[in-house]
Amino acid sequence: MAIIAIEEHFTSPHLRNVIAPRAGAIQAMLDEMGGQRIKDMDDAGIDIAVLSENNPAAHNLDPEASVALAKGSNDFLYEQIQANPKRFRGFAALPLPDPKAAADELERGVTKLGMLGAMIMGTTKGQFVDDQKFWPVFERASKLDVPVYIHPSPVKPLWWRHISKTTPLRCRARRLASAWRPSPTRSG
Repeated sequence: MAIIAIEEHFTSPHLRNVIAPRAGAIQAMLDEMGGQRIKDMDDAGIDIAVLSENNPAAHNLDPEASVALAKGSNDFLYEQIQANPKRFRGFAALPLPDPKAAADELERGVTKLGMLGAMIMGTTKGQFVDDQKFWPVFERASKLDVPVYIHPSPVKPLWWRHISKTTPLRCRARRLASAWRPSPTRSG
């Protein structure tokens, strides 16, 4: 049985200076796509890594830059997968600030680059991905029969304010069970 790790991040050169203009040990690991990553996989008993662009990928950029940088990231990831096809697979980065272009990039990633689906963050420029404007992405994923992995993230103050206004107290615990944070107005 193969051990497959699905939340294995990297930072592409295309997005490196935009989303990760910092140095350090963690960033060095995200930048490394060759020998050390494979060694770390071997040491951990991981057979295959499904790679995805590091948070926030191209999500918080203006639409035009988001489209260009997501495409560049996916092309870079494709090259890395081709260099290690037995060890690497990929989730496409999507330019969610332009949902139509994001759906098109998902299709390109899957049909031309061999991506398994996409990884997206829970919000784009403060909007939750369940907003109707993002539905074209999910509709295209359904048509292609591929997953869209929504990266978990801490509960943001924006989300907490939203559910505090729209959800009765007795229901909040169920919604927050997997990512609970105390209310900014309550302790504990």
